[in-house]
Amino acid sequence: MGIQWTEREAVHLLNRAAFTAGKNEVAASLELGKEETVRRLIAGESLTGSSEQLESLDQLLADGKELKADSISDQQTYWLYRMVHSQAPLVEKMTLFWHGHFATSYQKVREIPLILRQNELFRKQAMGNFYELVLEVGKDPAMMLFLDSSNNRKGKPNENYAREVMELFTLGIGNYTEQDIKETARAFTGWSYNKKTDEVTYNKGQHDSTVKTILGEKGNFDETSAIDVIFKQDSLPHFMASKLLKFFAAAEPSKEWIDLVADDFAKSGNIGEVLSKLFLSDAFYQSDLQGSLIKTPIEYVVGILKSLDIPLSKGFTQAARKMGQELFLPPDVAGWRGGDTWLMTTSLLSRYQFAESVSKRLNSKVLGGTDFTLGSQAKPEDWVLQFSKNAGIWFLGEQTVKILSKFAEDTFIYSTQKTNGMKGLLQLIMVSPEAQMK
Repeated sequence: MGIQWTEREAVHLLNRAAFTAGKNEVAASLELGKEETVRRLIAGESLTGSSEQLESLDQLLADGKELKADSISDQQTYWLYRMVHSQAPLVEKMTLFWHGHFATSYQKVREIPLILRQNELFRKQAMGNFYELVLEVGKDPAMMLFLDSSNNRKGKPNENYAREVMELFTLGIGNYTEQDIKETARAFTGWSYNKKTDEVTYNKGQHDSTVKTILGEKGNFDETSAIDVIFKQDSLPHFMASKLLKFFAAAEPSKEWIDLVADDFAKSGNIGEVLSKLFLSDAFYQSDLQGSLIKTPIEYVVGILKSLDIPLSKGFTQAARKMGQELFLPPDVAGWRGGDTWLMTTSLLSRYQFAESVSKRLNSKVLGGTDFTLGSQAKPEDWVLQFSKNAGIWFLGEQTVKILSKFAEDTFIYSTQKTNGMKGLLQLIMVSPEAQMK
């Protein structure tokens, strides 16, 4: 007998495949059923049937001021807005995944249009064919500038892209040799990006057309056929299966689970199909996996903003930066390390400061609304669980509920002046251990 589709499973799926488990989305998922919920997430269709369209950057205000297209901080704010308001949250989350996988930093590229073009490539190919994405990334101007592809010429090959395409993008450490990198770099020679004309061009005279040996195969490889050889390696589907499982499912997935997902990956190479099988599998919903992954700073910020419907502010991306994750500015080509590093002392303090700033933005009108109102017979724990769901945190531990219930009872439940106590409760919920997990 398979896993039952209940509120707990719906919340788990949305916490992983979206940025938060909103009450409307959870209700819609329960009505749709698991198969249709997964189908809509993969297809980028609204779960609730909403037709809300994203506004363009020049239509938005943050802190009451217009956003500027030539400001990287404003572009960061706009992407955050997209994550909060997108009706296709899994597509947006995969865009973030690819940004960390093919990590490219504005710090070196220094061209906002190229960074945005790459971002759109990730969004367009978010759920598509991985082989096609790798080929496109190799000729993406931002990536070419970041890894010095224009300096990769016949006789003087630059190994940067060849190294990362094997180590970080497809095969993983230990599944190639230094000689494989040198040979692959030769295969990639001849391509360059011209900033003045905004063109990616191929110069046949700068391409090394001699025979090369890559991963045991010999031939006159070029930028496409070299990738073909890489994609024949058994390590590739295993490498990608492990990355996808660690991002969506488990911090330490078993070898058997990696093998199973790798088999799906090898058969289709289509990210949407692989994720669909994962999200429909019983293994994905194991009780010990629920609430077992640490939220990235972006997930933490976006989830709270979406749940509490907080107006857009430029300070939100800076808050995520202080927590350790800045959009368009990964620390290096390996991207963000993730895991326990998200909860180091300084990063955790920044989460607490963000929670405090959010609670201060909630006025008495919001806190006096129906979502934050319970009847006179409600117990302190009822208030805690109601506020927790409002903040996107559906399940709290017994000890957390006990502590927060005492706080609610002491500060506002029996008081005529409720606002400060209600803000305090929300702040404590947002800094609770459960709020850091997904």
